[in-house]
Amino acid sequence: MFGLFEQGIVGLDIGSSTIKVVKLKKVKDSFELLGAEIINLSSESIDEMDPDVKQTLYINTIKKILKQKNIACKNVITALPGDSTIIRYIKMPYMTQDELKNMIPYDAEQYIPLSRDQIVFDYQILTELEEENQKKLEVLLVAVKNETINQFVDMLKTAGVNAIAVDVDSLALCNAYSLNLNEETETGVKADTVALINMGAKLTTITIVEKGIPHLTRDINIGGHNFTKEIQREFNLSYSQAEELKKQHAVIMVESEELLLSSSPSADDEKASRIFEAITPTLNKLLNDIKRSFDYYEGTVKRKSVQKILLNGGSSKIKNIDRFLSERLGIPVEINYPFKNININAKNFDLDYLRANAIFFNVALGLALRKGEK
Repeated sequence: MFGLFEQGIVGLDIGSSTIKVVKLKKVKDSFELLGAEIINLSSESIDEMDPDVKQTLYINTIKKILKQKNIACKNVITALPGDSTIIRYIKMPYMTQDELKNMIPYDAEQYIPLSRDQIVFDYQILTELEEENQKKLEVLLVAVKNETINQFVDMLKTAGVNAIAVDVDSLALCNAYSLNLNEETETGVKADTVALINMGAKLTTITIVEKGIPHLTRDINIGGHNFTKEIQREFNLSYSQAEELKKQHAVIMVESEELLLSSSPSADDEKASRIFEAITPTLNKLLNDIKRSFDYYEGTVKRKSVQKILLNGGSSKIKNIDRFLSERLGIPVEINYPFKNININAKNFDLDYLRANAIFFNVALGLALRKGEK
């Protein structure tokens, strides 16, 4: 329609600490990576900024990243964060597409705690199923306040961006995952039911998919920001200093590889130990919230148990967090590498950089892939 894949399409992932873009080009039945960039918004906490300063920072950073020579694009597909949206998985009697289109605005009211004139909503049929000898549809319903979407689009326009579509970050993550659905994994564990856990700065989002179809999405109000604040308090540092300390020295101690301190422990050993002690209460709260989400899924949604976890997002770079979750939950955990089925010209990219930062790009990749679905 737009002829955008001739030049490439950009997926723009606007996070609470970083902005990421992925630019793809459709080549026959596959995709080629044209660009992948990430820019930190600030070394300080974004949440504590004046709203106008924060808005200006976002606009300027979006402008900057889209001017990168391997991106250079104004047409993007982007996403709202999970805490800006209402996501519901609902079951409805089986009906035709036209019947559903007419019925869904009325049914939506019982699931969305806002009146129809206050929201923009969309829906997607996920699957057909049979319950109690009745054929039903499982439908994904997504709603956003008018005010929220208008502010978001206005910010993009001010940055000179044309948003072709606005998605939800958790669903974009599913899109990226679907591309690698049949690939061999690090642990060799083939799993029908997988939890995609996106550990961002502000939120941790859990999306549980079965055979590539999402059936539950949950946001947990814990992210890298919380770990940084605990380190900041423990060491009496500025936010930026605590963030750097977290990146350089944070290690989660696990049973399979306890940190071995010599009789004369080094300063780095002591730092790592103090950091671990400082973040442990928050880490345990996150673990318990993940457990509750899994229990709800298995008990209420009546689906298979989660067989594997794929970690995404900047906070999953904390050393041993994958092993910590695997040991405590008894489930294989892998770091989610998004570019397995994307053609990459080694002459145009620093492959070590891509591998080291891959976990940042899953949502942006899922957004860039969206145009290729149609």
